[in-house]
Amino acid sequence: MMAELDYDYIVVGAGISGSCAAYQLAKRGVSVLLLEKFPLPHSRGSSHGQSRIIRRAYPDPVFQRLMDEAYKEWHEIERLQNTQLMKETGLLCFADEKDNPFLNGVISSFTQTAGSRHTVYEDEQLREQFPQLRFKNPMKGCLDHTAGVLMADKALRAVQDLAVSYGARIMDSFTVDKVDNFSTYAQVTGEKKQMTCKSVILCPGPWAGPLLNSLGVSLPLSPVKIPVYYWRGEHFLPHSFIYDVPGKDVWGLPSLEYPGLVKICLHDGIRIDPDARDGVSTEEIKQFLKTFIKDHFPDVEPEVAVEESCIYTLTPDQNPIIDRIPEKKNIVVAAGFSGMGFKLGPVTGRMLADMAMDPTSKQEEDILNIQRFIKIVE
Repeated sequence: MMAELDYDYIVVGAGISGSCAAYQLAKRGVSVLLLEKFPLPHSRGSSHGQSRIIRRAYPDPVFQRLMDEAYKEWHEIERLQNTQLMKETGLLCFADEKDNPFLNGVISSFTQTAGSRHTVYEDEQLREQFPQLRFKNPMKGCLDHTAGVLMADKALRAVQDLAVSYGARIMDSFTVDKVDNFSTYAQVTGEKKQMTCKSVILCPGPWAGPLLNSLGVSLPLSPVKIPVYYWRGEHFLPHSFIYDVPGKDVWGLPSLEYPGLVKICLHDGIRIDPDARDGVSTEEIKQFLKTFIKDHFPDVEPEVAVEESCIYTLTPDQNPIIDRIPEKKNIVVAAGFSGMGFKLGPVTGRMLADMAMDPTSKQEEDILNIQRFIKIVE
């Protein structure tokens, strides 16, 4: 190892994953530098905005287990900051497709999880309980009673403030040009500076692809622009929701942000260069949602009242990658969260901190392993 390192650990990317990693490291008493490409706060990546759904309703029991940990960590962050970051609303998952794989998976996963709080509704029960919905086909639903809403901007700031309170340093407006792995340390280069550390944690969000390519690793990551729409509506569902049909997952939140406006969006977007997000039209998605609302939510006006933008980074299986870079033991990466990154943030941060501090450790959850997609670039 070099005689003297600049920091114990450097984290690249101050979205929710990188900020949680910095917080987890700093509270363990090590020196941490958190680097961010843009001036903070900003709305260019995937961690901005006022709200995110938080839920245990996942088809895979692995994510239900990870979300149990996430809930505990979010409550601990609330306690440490003496603030409320989550609002419990419940989450209604429903479909009007017979034997819908997502819905059946969620119900099965809840059934396998001891102590889960959920209710399953068959067609007439669902229509009676939720008259806000209008569907021609037979419906089925599952209510995740413990789900709710994370106040995203507030939560991100809370995590960053905690990291700083434990001694982390945050440096924004810093573009990383290069990351190098050496036998006993790592080095980050950018803004005419070179900084060394024991390990680097990469959380570059939509910009992960080019940075990983520079390290000789190619992953199937697809940044997509997600239009975030708010619609004027009365007598809306009291819960957040996910409506699933193959290829067209629609999700929504009750009015918690803009008075009288509900949030209804599509869990998909238009593939983009993250540096040219705003030049891409999402009119096709808007028209799809206007038709969807007109057909299924009679008390919501099918005209957009407020439009914002976010970016997802999708993987082929829509599960994230949280792992060590092969043959580069001092570089750890988190990428491709496919829309689930915020709620999982504290767990991601804990995993990244564990791997950074122990170069012999590896990702124990196969569903998050980099080997699913790894391709070495010569």
